[in-house]
Amino acid sequence: MSWFGNSIVIFVLYKQRHLLQPTDYLTFNLAVSDASISVFGYSRGIIEIFNVFRDDGFIITSIWTCQVDGFLTLLFGLASINTLTVISVTRYIKGCHPDRAHCISNSSMTVAMVLIWIAAFFWSAAPLLGWGSYTDRMYGTCEIDWAKANFSTIYKSYIISIFICCFFLPVTVMVFSYVSIINTVKLSHALTGFSDPTDRQRRMERDVTRVSIVICTAFIIAWSPYAVISIWSAYGHPVPNLTSILASLFAKSASFYNPIIYFGMSSKFRRDIFILFHCAKEVKDPVKLKRFKNLKQKQEPSQKEEKYAPEMHPAPSPDSGVGSPTNTPPPAKREEYFGILDTPSNNPDIECDRL
Repeated sequence: MSWFGNSIVIFVLYKQRHLLQPTDYLTFNLAVSDASISVFGYSRGIIEIFNVFRDDGFIITSIWTCQVDGFLTLLFGLASINTLTVISVTRYIKGCHPDRAHCISNSSMTVAMVLIWIAAFFWSAAPLLGWGSYTDRMYGTCEIDWAKANFSTIYKSYIISIFICCFFLPVTVMVFSYVSIINTVKLSHALTGFSDPTDRQRRMERDVTRVSIVICTAFIIAWSPYAVISIWSAYGHPVPNLTSILASLFAKSASFYNPIIYFGMSSKFRRDIFILFHCAKEVKDPVKLKRFKNLKQKQEPSQKEEKYAPEMHPAPSPDSGVGSPTNTPPPAKREEYFGILDTPSNNPDIECDRL
């Protein structure tokens, strides 16, 4: 289910790739990492449980070893955590410092995603080089060996470092970002109310921020038990294997409900799915339709333009102050239009990030 849901997210974003906002690439990156967790985080366990390879276990013992499985699972898990952290920072910039929103561009998002994967690769590759280690936790679940921290200062330093850098700091950044956004929204409502001309854009940003808050809250709920149990065992306290396995599986479940959150809270995402899968008729942009609908002729000509005749347009009197020479023809009639462009759209997701 996790792979299926995130594959739909990837497919929707790929089909809309020419219309993506810079932050939409973070959503794409999050979907890729979550889909990869669903593939590499459970497959080895399924193979062992159902004994798919009944010959000599060559795949498990020689190719898809516990080290490889633990590395890939941690790599994509940390990439997901880092992506959620960057998303919270972009929401903070747009919500609290809109004057700096120009910094959120395609180039800056590219740099951010490169750093996301470099950091994830560093922490997941460290156990392969001797700073930490992976171990098999029953049923094919491979993860960091937290218990070795009791016997080695090097292992303990790795566990404490990864806990601080890959869980505590990201959670702190997320909480700070979204608390600041909530306070800014409350202050903005108290000062300006809903009569501000930019209220529509603020509502759109608020809706996207709400989705981001739910996703990050779900992440914290999913990963907190695993992080607490890991630190608890690192300091020598015994943890039952079943408890450790359940906490690990619960942490991996974060990749499952992100697509559900998208579908349940983002009307734009639902509309994109309906259009791509032909569940609904493709409609034109309601904002554009409304803009053209509000275009009105200032004056409708009731008859064809008549040729100029001096007797129909007398010259101005000498004392009128116009200063025009006599028998000057009037300017040609022009059709003038005016439009009401600040009318709020009925669709709050237009011109909004795809979240």
